[in-house]
Amino acid sequence: MKYALLLALLGGGTPAAAQSVDPFLSGPIGAERCVGGDETPCDISPGVRYWRIVRAGDAPLVMHVAEIDLTRSDVQVKVTPADRSAGMEYRAQTASDYLARFGAVLAVNASYFLPFVGGSKGGGDFVPQPGQAAAASGAVISDGATVSPVEGIDARVDSMICFAPTRAAIVEGQVCPAGFTEGVSAGPRILKAGEFVPRRRLGRDGVFHGATELTPEEAAQPAAAPPGSGGGPRTVAGLNADGTKLWLVVADGRQPGWSLGASTDDILALFRKLGASDVMSLDGGGSATMVARGPAGPIVMSRPIHTGVPGRQRPLGNHIGVFVGDAAPPARGLSTLLPPLQPREISRLKARMEYVYGAPEARQGVAVDAQNIYAVVNTAIGKYSRADGRLLARWASPRGGMLRHLNSCIVMDTELVCAHSNHPEVPMGSSVEIFDTATLAHKASHSLGNMDEGSLTFAEPMASGWLLGFSHYSDETGVPFKSSDYSSIISVDDQWRRTGGWLIPPSIRKKMAPQAASGGAIGPDGFLYLFGHTLPELYVLAKPRMGVELLHVATIDLDAGGQAFAFDPAEPRRIFAIDRPAGEVRAFRLPEIGLGEGDRFQRRPAAKRRR
Repeated sequence: MKYALLLALLGGGTPAAAQSVDPFLSGPIGAERCVGGDETPCDISPGVRYWRIVRAGDAPLVMHVAEIDLTRSDVQVKVTPADRSAGMEYRAQTASDYLARFGAVLAVNASYFLPFVGGSKGGGDFVPQPGQAAAASGAVISDGATVSPVEGIDARVDSMICFAPTRAAIVEGQVCPAGFTEGVSAGPRILKAGEFVPRRRLGRDGVFHGATELTPEEAAQPAAAPPGSGGGPRTVAGLNADGTKLWLVVADGRQPGWSLGASTDDILALFRKLGASDVMSLDGGGSATMVARGPAGPIVMSRPIHTGVPGRQRPLGNHIGVFVGDAAPPARGLSTLLPPLQPREISRLKARMEYVYGAPEARQGVAVDAQNIYAVVNTAIGKYSRADGRLLARWASPRGGMLRHLNSCIVMDTELVCAHSNHPEVPMGSSVEIFDTATLAHKASHSLGNMDEGSLTFAEPMASGWLLGFSHYSDETGVPFKSSDYSSIISVDDQWRRTGGWLIPPSIRKKMAPQAASGGAIGPDGFLYLFGHTLPELYVLAKPRMGVELLHVATIDLDAGGQAFAFDPAEPRRIFAIDRPAGEVRAFRLPEIGLGEGDRFQRRPAAKRRR
């Protein structure tokens, strides 16, 4: 089979990713409605606007612009606080992890950092890995406290952007003025009081690929090219003259067919059009990332290229985060977990990514048949050709319509059978919705009503009926006295009458918390495969021969963060999953699973997969 989108990580854009997304897909708040937009500003939250600039042609360029109104008393800009538990200033984390952990509405990468060992293209040998120690290059302050001292390790660091309530300033050097309690050093400076600051010549890369000061011998040699004339992925911060308006800009780069990167001239032209007075560079390259808060979690607004893989985020030292009022989610507590069973040996395996499709609707899940991919978001479904990624059909619920939260779908003959709930509303209600695979026209609905098991997340056909996944939540979207531990898997007959049920093992529930299983499917081998909400781990479970708890057989690592997925009807060991921040469908080859303990689920044969 010939795939035009085969391995997007080898370069090139994904044509389907250019499809626009209707602004109401995700509900009333958040950044998902801004994904795939154009130069029309879109409100991510009060005081924070986003738009995307796209330049086509031989040198394509995509830039992501966030404009923050600092005059608002409910808007704050903060720098990642110190975490010295690993022995340095921070523990490395991606921008998405930072945003989710601290509750920001928008975040970008900030300082140059070390240690920095670049890693092979497409590989996992980058240093630091998530959770490992990292330190910023140059001064950083957070909440008035020094996180990183003034230092000259990287000669690019010549400026500092500083934040206080309702204002900000970009200053020379690495010391913020009195009254500014948040700040990060980087550079080089690009605009000072409206005047262009030519980039001075710097020496060769240092031990961690940062710039060094010129030696006398280097200074005596003529410059090979005008400094700073090249393009690439970049993150840049700018302010208006009185420091009341902040622009954070991320330019995608190193991705032929999508965006090659921004030159200094591109950056200058943009910020002068915006009316900026002071502008400075932050860390760029594979670090350049912009994420925003959506209704269901972080969304990557830009297209980072860590280790040469489009869409892959880099573990960073620190970040600049924008916080708005009480937009930060409340602290999430879990009820006491059930006592663990006797520890069992669980295989740890890894899936291999085969290819990637761009699909803006890929936010909740994906279904597949032999010819097509069906990408699912809360209130819309996009049908794409597996051969070339073309958008073939689209269904979208009317704004304010009765379908609120599609979770997962499966193809059964000529029908697309989808699990649906009213999440995050309570009382929880669920239904099964049927669509025509040819046209995506809605055909039928079966309401399950208010189920004590929670919100329906997947409906998988079995020989004797259906296997259903239900979720409870430990956050504000849950119900009193029921945490995510109450999520379960149940079986029903072909009349939707309950016939049995199982608990998900505590070790897996703990990892999924405060959410639960967001996707599930019975594999051709009879094991039940479960995805959580965000972790890049697929869990393999067997049916117990006694008792109420499923048996955890194996964990499979793969580069996709949770949600609904589907087995390929043509290839038994291939699944299609999604990367929701990037809006992508990704195909993976799964490793073989040993026999293990327990019994298998009886999967309904494909020829009999009729409703």
